[in-house]
Amino acid sequence: MRALSQKEKARLNKTLLVLLDELEEECLKVIKLTEGLRIETLTNDQMEDMLSELSASVTHLKVHSEQVERIIEEELDKI
Repeated sequence: MRALSQKEKARLNKTLLVLLDELEEECLKVIKLTEGLRIETLTNDQMEDMLSELSASVTHLKVHSEQVERIIEEELDKI
């Protein structure tokens, strides 16, 4: 994914920008967790903790992406 230029950022709704930043952060967390789950030496406790965090992140992404989608649709209606 390419980074948005300053000009493109200036055109976007500020709420959308915040939500996109938060979405990006949560996506990176999911990537980190999924990579961590591939470690063969994880203990059962570590695996349980990571799976719990992953479940919470996936839930957060679902709710968050619905908000982002709604605001994107509003922005598209303005164009």
